Amino acid sequence: MNKYTELTEKYLRGQKKRSLLTILGIVLSVTLLTSIGTIGMSYRDKLVRQTIDNYGDYHVSFNSIPGEAVPKVVNNATIATAGVISREGYAVIRSTDEKEKQENPFAAPYRYLNVKGYDANAMNMLRVQLDSGRLPENPNEIMLSTWSLDHFQKKPALGDRIRLDLGVRKAASTGKEKKINGMGDFGWDLDEAFQAQTQSEFTVVGLMKPSSHSTWSSAFIFPGITFNGNQSIDPKKKYFVYTKMKSLDQMKKKTEEIVSSLQIGSSDEGSAIELSRDNSIQNSRVEYNNELLKLYGKSTYAGVNRSAILAYAAIIAIVMMCTVAVIYNTFHISVLERVSQFGILRCIGATPAQIRKIVFKEAALLSLIGIPIGLLTGTVFMKILFYGISFLTLGFLNDMRMVVSLPILAIAGLLGVVTVYLSAIGPARQAAQVSPMEAIRSSGSTPAENITSIKKSLLIKKLFGFEGQFARRNLQRNKKRFRITAFSMIISITLFIVFNGLVDFLKQTTPSGIQYSYSIAYEGPSKRIHDSVYDDLLRLDAVQQAYKFYNQQAMAIIPKRKINPKYYELRKERYVVEAGDGYRTDNNFLQSYGDNGLDALQAKLTAGTIDKEQMNRDNGVVVVQKISMTTEQGQKLIIDQTDFKVGDQIKIRAVEGSQAQYQAVTVVGIADQDLLSKGYHESATLGFITTPEVFAKITGDDRYSRIFILANSDLPNEPIADYLQALTKEDGGYSYRDRVTELAQAKNDATTASLFFYGFIGVIVLIAFLNILNTVSTNLILRNKEFAVLKAIGMTQKEIGKMIILEGIFYGLFAATYGILIGTALSYGTHRLLADAVYTEWAIPWGSVGIAFAGALLTALVATIWPMNRLNKANIVDSLRKEN
Repeated sequence: MNKYTELTEKYLRGQKKRSLLTILGIVLSVTLLTSIGTIGMSYRDKLVRQTIDNYGDYHVSFNSIPGEAVPKVVNNATIATAGVISREGYAVIRSTDEKEKQENPFAAPYRYLNVKGYDANAMNMLRVQLDSGRLPENPNEIMLSTWSLDHFQKKPALGDRIRLDLGVRKAASTGKEKKINGMGDFGWDLDEAFQAQTQSEFTVVGLMKPSSHSTWSSAFIFPGITFNGNQSIDPKKKYFVYTKMKSLDQMKKKTEEIVSSLQIGSSDEGSAIELSRDNSIQNSRVEYNNELLKLYGKSTYAGVNRSAILAYAAIIAIVMMCTVAVIYNTFHISVLERVSQFGILRCIGATPAQIRKIVFKEAALLSLIGIPIGLLTGTVFMKILFYGISFLTLGFLNDMRMVVSLPILAIAGLLGVVTVYLSAIGPARQAAQVSPMEAIRSSGSTPAENITSIKKSLLIKKLFGFEGQFARRNLQRNKKRFRITAFSMIISITLFIVFNGLVDFLKQTTPSGIQYSYSIAYEGPSKRIHDSVYDDLLRLDAVQQAYKFYNQQAMAIIPKRKINPKYYELRKERYVVEAGDGYRTDNNFLQSYGDNGLDALQAKLTAGTIDKEQMNRDNGVVVVQKISMTTEQGQKLIIDQTDFKVGDQIKIRAVEGSQAQYQAVTVVGIADQDLLSKGYHESATLGFITTPEVFAKITGDDRYSRIFILANSDLPNEPIADYLQALTKEDGGYSYRDRVTELAQAKNDATTASLFFYGFIGVIVLIAFLNILNTVSTNLILRNKEFAVLKAIGMTQKEIGKMIILEGIFYGLFAATYGILIGTALSYGTHRLLADAVYTEWAIPWGSVGIAFAGALLTALVATIWPMNRLNKANIVDSLRKEN
C-alpha cells in the first residue's frame, strides 16, 4: 500500500452492506430530483401544446386593422412570423321561416355564413380543427362547419361546389351597415337586412369540428374559412394579423410601438380567448395570448410572471434542500460511525490532511457509482410511467410525451456531486481533528456525548416500562445521532405535505368540464317542455338519468356582513344599491334540477344536508357561491363571493314572474359547484338551487324549458339522438346539444388527472419511505455492538426488541411533529407565492397531516424489522469482538 487513500476501496468492498446503504441514499435522492425535473419539463411541454391548441400558436394579435396597416405589422423588425386573416363577407344560407319565428320570437332573420380568408400561417397559428377533408389551399376552396350543413337548401358534401353571395349586414329601417367587432359575431337585430355585394363560387374541401364552447348565436351564425394568400392587400378591408415575436422581452413595449407606428388612433388591449369560442365578442384591437405567454414566464401581467417564477423557484429550492438533506444524512452517518477507525490511522502516522483525503475519495467513489445510477433510474422510471400512459385512453395525458432534458440531468448530477462533498466536509474534519487515543477508545459507534445526567420520565416508565426508559435514554445520550436520523424523517414528511398541497392546488385550478351527455331546450312561445317528453326520455334504456332544469334570474338582498371582503374589494360595482342592512343584487339565479337532481347534489355539499320536505316547508336553498375569476392584473382567483352558512336567511324574488314580493329563503347547504359541473362558475353569479315546489312558490312559474340527460355509457346512445332529432323535426321550437364526446373527454380528464396527481404523490411517498427505512435501519445496524453489550448484561431479546420498537415510535413522533409544522408552513408559503397568478383559499391540509403522522410511525416501525432480525441471528461474542 503506497497511499492511505488506497484503504478506501478496501473499506468499501469490506463493508458492502453499509456502502450499499449509502449508495442507496444517493441513488434515491438523485432519482427524486431527476423524476421531478422530467415530470416538470414533460408537463410544461404538454401544457404548451394544449394551450396552443386552445388559444393558438401566436404571441400577440392586431385586430380589425385597415389594409394599409398590415405590411407595417408583418414587416416590423420585431416580428418573426405573421398570419393574416381577412373578412370576405357574410353569406345568407337561408332565411328563418315564419313557423320558427312564431316559436322563437328572438330568432335571427337569417342563417349566416361568416366567411374569412386565412393564409397558411394563420391556419397553422390558429389550429383550425378538421372533422374531415383538408384545409383550403387556394381562394376558390372553402371549409364549412358541420353544424351549418343542414341549413343549406341542398346539403353540401366534400367536393361539391357552392355559390355564395357575399355582402354585409345592415339595419333594415335605416340602411346603416352593422358594425362588426372582432373575428366572430355575437347576436343580431330583429330589424336586420342583408345586402349582397359580390358573388363567389367555392369547392367544399373540408369540414370543421363544431365548437366546444359555442354560444347561443352559434345556431344562426356559422364560420366559413377560405384561403387568402394576401398577395395583394385591399385597403378597404379589415384584417387580423396574428404574430410571433422574435424575442418576448419587453413585448408589451414593442407592441405599443408597433401600434403607434400604424397611426390608427387609440388601441384597446385584451387577452386572447379560446379559439373554439368563434362567435364571442373580441373588441380589443390588440390581444395578448397570455395563456401561452405565462408558460414562458412572459405574460403581460407582471404579477403573474413574478408569482410563477417565485413559486417555481420555491418548489425547486424545497426539492434541492430535501435532496441535500437526504444525501448529507446518509453519508454523515456512514462516516461519523467510523471515527475510531480514523483514529487508528492517526496512530500509525496518517495526517489530518490524509484522513480528509480518504473521506473525500470515498465521497468521489460513491458519487461515481450512485449518481449515474440515480440519473438512470429516474429516467427509466419516467420512461416506464409514460410507456404505461400510452396504453391508456386518458384525455388530458393521452398525448403527453416524455421530455428528457439534458440541463435537468446535468443539474441533478451536479447537485448530487456537490451534496456528497458537502456532506463529507463535516465528518472528515471531525475525523481529522479527533485525538488518536480518544478515537481508539471509542466503541466503534458514535461517541456518546458528555452527559452528566438524563432526566427521567415517570410517564414513559409507567406506559412502556424500563424498555421505554432505555429507549428514551438512548435517544438522549446520542443527541447528534438522534437529530440526524430524525432530520431525515422530517425532510420526508415535509416533502410529502408540500407536494400533496401542490396537487390539491392543481386539482382546484383544473376544472374537468361539463357533466352531461345531451341537453334539450324549448324556445317556443310557451317556454315549457311537456312532461311527456321527460317521461319518454326516462323510458329509453340508454338514458341513465334526466334532470328537469328550472331557471330564473333572481334579485337578492345580500347582508353586508355576508359579503366576502376580498371579493367586495374586487367587485364593488356589484354592491351599489343599498337595501336595509345589505345590497340588492340582480345577477343571481334561482334553479332546480328536480327532486332527483337534489339527490345527486347531496354528494357535492361542503356543508349542510338536503331534506326535500324541510326545503319545501322552509323555502330551503343550496347556495353555490364559489367562482373562478381573473382580475385586471391577470391574477386568477378561486374565491367565494359570499360567506353564507347553513341556517342563514336571504330575501330573494324573481326578476320576471307574477311574484313581486321578496320572500325569505333558508340556506340548507353550501356547494362549490352546481350539479352538472366539476368546474367553478366563471361569471359573477350567485346560484340558489331548490326544489321545484319552492321554485314555483317564489317565481310563480312551474315551467321548465330544458332537460339535461346523462347517457348510460354501457349502451349505444343512438336511441337518444334519434329521439331528439325526431322531436326537433316535429316541433321547430326544440333544439338539442350532443355532448357525449365532451363528457367522455371530461371523464377521461378527471381519471387522468387523478392518476397523474396521485401517481406523483406515490413516487414521493415511496422515496420518503425508502429514505426513512434506510436511515433508521442504518442507525440500528451500526449499534450492533451496543445491543450485544445489553444482551451480555442480561437483557432478553424480547426486551431489546421492545426497546428498539419504542425507539422507532419516539423517532416517528418527534419527526412527525416537526415535519408537520414545517411542511404546513412551507405549503402555505408556496400557496402565497402562487397567489398573484392563481388565488385559492388556503386551509390547513388535515388529510396530508393525518397521513404523514400515521406514515411516519408506521415507517419507523417497519424500519426496525430487518435490524431486529439481524440482531436475533447475531452471536453476542462475535458482535463484541468486531467493529461494525
